[in-house]
Amino acid sequence: MKKLRAVIVGAGWSAEGHTKAFQHYGVEVLAICARKPDIVQKVASNLGVPDASIDWRESLLEYKPDIVAVTTPAILRTEVIELAVELGCHIICEKPLALTAEAARHIYSLIKDTDLKHAFAATHLYDPTNAFVRELLTQQKVIGDITAVDIGYTRRIHNSQSSDRVKPWNWMSSLAHGGGALNNGLTHRLGMLERMTGMKVTAAVGEAKIYPHKAPVVPEIRDFRVWRREMIPKEEAAKLEWRTCDAEWDYSAFFKLGSPNPDTGNSILVTMRTHPGVPSHRPTGGWFFYGTQGTLVGRGGHILHPITKHIGEETEELHVPQNLIDDFPQIGDEIQNKWTSLVRDFLADIEGRPHDSYLTFHDGLRYQIAIDAIRESKGWAQLPYT
Repeated sequence: MKKLRAVIVGAGWSAEGHTKAFQHYGVEVLAICARKPDIVQKVASNLGVPDASIDWRESLLEYKPDIVAVTTPAILRTEVIELAVELGCHIICEKPLALTAEAARHIYSLIKDTDLKHAFAATHLYDPTNAFVRELLTQQKVIGDITAVDIGYTRRIHNSQSSDRVKPWNWMSSLAHGGGALNNGLTHRLGMLERMTGMKVTAAVGEAKIYPHKAPVVPEIRDFRVWRREMIPKEEAAKLEWRTCDAEWDYSAFFKLGSPNPDTGNSILVTMRTHPGVPSHRPTGGWFFYGTQGTLVGRGGHILHPITKHIGEETEELHVPQNLIDDFPQIGDEIQNKWTSLVRDFLADIEGRPHDSYLTFHDGLRYQIAIDAIRESKGWAQLPYT
């Protein structure tokens, strides 16, 4: 089998993550593309990629790679995907798939009737704790049949602001750049929810809240890892330019969860909010799965720990089996290892080898329909199965 070749479009944190994952599995990464020569040169050099390109179109036309990884801001993705499909490239795309459901529907329409593989990189579902909860709920049925799910977590980035410091403006503050809690958090949590329950979200409704409304502008912080830690004293921030923020940081939503066959029974109601769920005495929040025989609780947002089973008055802590931990790639930190898990399944599919299912552009479209419904707050929106 020939060695697969890839081009990465974008040069941020996720571009680094996809590049390392591809290289780990023997894919030849030919080029990394970004608009700023100094940035792309530094990233490509650090990763051992031979071509630091400032023209993604030229690179795709020159190399005609087997795979294109799209890690640009969402506003820039459509053109890249259009050309990649035209050239017959398999595509892996960061979340969100697009800025609106209409745009996501267009992107999915480009590839759905082709033989090309397409992956949607909402990757927190790959955590071993998620795999364990899936086993507990769908194979062992430790709480019987699921009757309801309640999810609450904390947006630490803004909720943790001290009174004398503020966060700077960044692409996460702008919907036009793909920012906001829905684009970057809900996409993960819907993937996790569907993976853990083995069911599909069929409908969504909710409401989003925008805050802060303005933020100070500092010299460009392109790496999200740096921005997460950055806080500016208000006295210093008052001297800077302030830019409008239009991306939400809070939302509350309801989802209907059903099996892949809607004729098998009634849907399950799921609540989700950006603050700890019920009970809320622990700031980490958690995932609460209610069943006909008990309750399963996973504390935290993406990594669920501890995981406890509650049957009547009895509580038991459950531990992730070693085989699930061993199956999780170990080439970097937990974020890198999740990108690597997705790439492993994606490459196996391209090469016709056995693999676990992974999220596709169809899921990116489904999740964007849910995002639009919550932002517009106009009532229930139906999400397609196929």
